[in-house]
Order: sequence, then C-alpha cells, then structure tokens
Amino acid sequence: ETGPEFSVSIDLARPIAIQWPCEISIVGDAGEKGLRIAPKVGRGWRDEVGGQADYRFFIPQDGRYHIWAYSLWFDECANAVFAKIDDQDKAIVGNDPIYNQWHWVRGFDVNLKKGTHRLELSNHSDHIALQKIVFSNSASGEPQQTGLVFSDIFYDGFDGCDQGNFASWQQVSGSWRVQNPDSETCLVENALTGQSQDKAFITYENRDWQDYSLDISVKVPPLDSADGAVGICFGLTDPNTFYQLKIQLVRSGKIAKVSVIDTDLTMISEFQQPFEIDQWQRIQIALKAGHIQIRLADNDPVQIEINHTITGGIGFLLEGEITAYFDNIHLRKIAQKESQEL
Repeated sequence: ETGPEFSVSIDLARPIAIQWPCEISIVGDAGEKGLRIAPKVGRGWRDEVGGQADYRFFIPQDGRYHIWAYSLWFDECANAVFAKIDDQDKAIVGNDPIYNQWHWVRGFDVNLKKGTHRLELSNHSDHIALQKIVFSNSASGEPQQTGLVFSDIFYDGFDGCDQGNFASWQQVSGSWRVQNPDSETCLVENALTGQSQDKAFITYENRDWQDYSLDISVKVPPLDSADGAVGICFGLTDPNTFYQLKIQLVRSGKIAKVSVIDTDLTMISEFQQPFEIDQWQRIQIALKAGHIQIRLADNDPVQIEINHTITGGIGFLLEGEITAYFDNIHLRKIAQKESQEL
C-alpha cells in the first residue's frame, strides 16, 4: 500500500563545501573517512564557533523521510550535530546516551519532494565524528549496517550540555526547567522539572506518531497539598486536544487513583494502583490496535479497549500544588504484527 521501502545514503567524507572546525579525516575503526569536529574547538550550542559541511542529495519520490546518522559520540557534552535541510530550521541529531562506539542514531523526520536537496551539518558539539547520513522512507526499518542501533522514534533524557532537546518542547503554562540536582537525577545527568501552583503544561507535538509505546520515568516529591495530580498526555494534536493518563496522588504516597481520559474529557477507565512518592517510577503507555495498555512501575498492566486509532504527540500536565520530575523518555514504534497478536 505504501510502495517499496528504500533509503538514500550520503557519504559524509565527500562534502561539496566545508568550513572549519568541520573537517574530513580518518574516523572509522578500519580507516574509514568521515566528518569530524575535533575536541576543544568551540561548542556550537553556545554560539562559540561556526563551521559547517554542505552536501547535495537526490530524493526519487515525494514522501516522508526518517533521518539516521552513523555516529561516534564521546560523552554527554559531545553527542550531537545540527542538521538543516534546504531552507528549514536546523534541528538536533543525537543527544542519545551511547558513547565511545559507532552506532546508528535516529534523528528527526522530514517531508521531501522528488528532486535535489541540500543537507547542511554544523557544529553543535565538539569532539564528534560521523560517517553517513541516511534518509529512509520506512518508518520501521533500520539501516542495514552492523553496529548498535539507537532506534527510538523519539528519545529525550535531557542530557548533554545544551540540556537535551528541551528547546523543542512547547511550554504552555507553569514552570519548566532542565536541571542537574544529583539527588533527583534518574539515570544520567539532567531531568525535566515541572512546578505547578495550579496548572503546568508542556507539550511535544507530532501529528504523525501512532502505534507507539511511551516509556518514561517519573518522580514526585512529598506533596504539600492533597490535590496534586500528574498527567501523561498522548495522542496530542494541539494543546487542547489530547488523551491523558492522570495519576491522582495521596499524601501517604502509597496508592494512586489512575484515570484514562479521552480528548473530550470523558473518563475511559478508572482504577487504583500502588504508586510510591519520592521514588522514580517507570510508566508505560502502549497504543496498540484496538487497545491502550497502561503499566505503572511493577504492577500488572491494565488493558483498555478502544475502537479507533490514536495519533499525535506527547505532553505532561500537572494540576494543583505539585512538583514532578521526568526523565528517560522513549517513544518506540509498535510493529503491526505485534498489534495484530493482541
């Protein structure tokens, strides 16, 4: 129905133009050449230095393409590059937590017309290397190369010296910031902190995401009032249209009232489950064919039947007087076969 799957590969050792500190050098374990930015030559995310490499590539048919980069990062302050397609805004590729080994990392998606296009890679982090960029028309396929694949549709651990991809989030209300208090860090470095006196809302919009699983770590400190609630939003098409997994907490910090709410604020399901305050809790929401599957921490999953497809982005909604921390967000595609097995 969608036509053949294919990809367009760009050899980054062959730019049509290049400006320092971008340079072509031997970067691979077997002597392969690629694009390199040396250490201690300035950090692009702080506008400390320029530098870019330009490439041309041909797209054989109109469509939506998924960007992959074969990359080598060295630490959380050296794990990303800026990519710009034609006249579009530049965006981050990277900020993933795989260091000191070559791997494929999935970047952003882009709609492209048949024809020749321009790719501009520029300095985000120094001390990085890349060998290839691939544009694939397959939403589920991965580059046919050996090596570790970081293949989430979307990932944000808020790590990296530029505080992750936080600039891509839309802060609708309340106070949101990325910080690195050691006592609140979940896995590596930063966490997203939301604070609400009445309401705090932040979104990451994408109308094309569907059949995905959202995996996230959440921590709620002891409550100052009895009316605090944390909402994990999904199927978000705009700040007024989204589904919500609402976790109503109690001050004792042992049990939570959990609600699944439709876009028209209709209650789809309601149940209670154990939920520990002041501890990192893993929350999973899977949007499968005809079902929403919810799992909190180590509790048994709850499956809710629906009769339609849910499509859209994600968000976090805090209600009442409450603070919450969010980290290690993974959005993964659920294969069609897996959905049918349910």
